[in-house]
Amino acid sequence: MTALIEKSIIFLLCCTCIAQSSPGSVPFIAALLCTVSISCLVQAAASKAVQYVLAAIFIAAAFFSGSFVFFLPVLAYDITRYRLYPLGAVYFAALTADQLGSFEFYRLAFILILTAAAVCASIMNERTLRLERELITTRDNAVEKTNALISKNADLIRAQDNEVHLATLKERNRIAREIHDNVGHMLTRTILQMGAISIINKDEQLAEPLDSVKNTLDEAMTSIRKSVHGLHDDSIDLEGSLRDAIAPLGDSFTVSFDYDVPGRLNSRIKYCFIAIVKEAVNNIIKHSSGDRVSITVREHPAMCTLSIEDNGDCSHEKLTGGIGLENMHDRVDQLGGVLNISADKNGFKIFVSIMKKNGEDEK
Repeated sequence: MTALIEKSIIFLLCCTCIAQSSPGSVPFIAALLCTVSISCLVQAAASKAVQYVLAAIFIAAAFFSGSFVFFLPVLAYDITRYRLYPLGAVYFAALTADQLGSFEFYRLAFILILTAAAVCASIMNERTLRLERELITTRDNAVEKTNALISKNADLIRAQDNEVHLATLKERNRIAREIHDNVGHMLTRTILQMGAISIINKDEQLAEPLDSVKNTLDEAMTSIRKSVHGLHDDSIDLEGSLRDAIAPLGDSFTVSFDYDVPGRLNSRIKYCFIAIVKEAVNNIIKHSSGDRVSITVREHPAMCTLSIEDNGDCSHEKLTGGIGLENMHDRVDQLGGVLNISADKNGFKIFVSIMKKNGEDEK
């Protein structure tokens, strides 16, 4: 747009200069129309060779008609803008041709000054465009680097959160073991001792207090047992356990593992998924003729899904009768879930869907 405005101003100045000598003449009209046409064609030309030809035609016309000489500054703008520098010598030759004698000095000086202005305007416009492109490139690079830093920071935060989560799980597991090995065993010995004391006791007045103490110890043992199981269940790292389970596939298969569980699943669902993946991995290693395995675990608002696929030809496989497959069905049925198994020439597929509320119902 800037180039169009600058060329329009130069064009109007050229028209002003020629109008003072021969306004409304046929050569003037012809030069005006040719200037507009050739300038537009030079700008729209797809190759530099076409631009050279068009500019050369206009300069050749200036050798034979003084009206074209007045519009040479417009061509000078295009010559500079599109770097048609070899035509510069021909351009000045047209100014010093035999028509020069018919020009008044001030008009020739005006054309030369206007030519210099057109060249300077074209150079400045090109420099401005180059700086704008560099600015856009710099801005794009800065945005790209900023996005990369944001992505890296997010990855670092996720990694840090994952490490904290794993450390928390390990600590819970350690606490559960400590309670089980120390407090649990001590309470067990105490309960057995209280039972023995109750048996050998002959004093009727101590029978009721001893039974009360024994019942209190039994309740404490039950409470500790529930707490230990709760801590142990929470300490199960489903993603880590699944990665360990599919590790044997890495020797013979290309494994794709997609784990998308942002929340915490009930331990019953975790145990179910781990058992199914282990059984599926064993079956794939023993029977699959493929070379790719895809395992996907996703958490949805109301359910959890597990998908296991391989690309082996399983059209001859039977989907019933195996103990492993029956165990899969039993585990999923206990949680009120759905298990779909299919085998064909495209591979073996297992899809499990369990409602999260079912996993929370303890039987």
